Amino acid sequence: MVWGRKIGNTVFDMDEQNQAGPPQRYIWPRYVLAGVVLGIVLAIIWMAVLVHRIREQREDMTWPTNVTKAAVAQSNQSAAMLTNSVPATNSTLPRP
Repeated sequence: MVWGRKIGNTVFDMDEQNQAGPPQRYIWPRYVLAGVVLGIVLAIIWMAVLVHRIREQREDMTWPTNVTKAAVAQSNQSAAMLTNSVPATNSTLPRP
């Protein structure tokens, strides 16, 4: 009878294990999901700040909008004079 009782209790214990409650719910996936969502939100905010900063910098830059033909001709003439000028070196000038 001792053996019969022991077998009976073992079978009863196995039935209790098979009829256990709902499976264990893990908490760590929630933290991983929260970290991913937080990373995406922070990246969006960071990019929005950078776009705003670049737009402000572009607005602050002044472009020469009303450049006249005379000013362009004068800058071209002064550039031509600089290229045709005598070099300031200690070497002798080439003979023509």
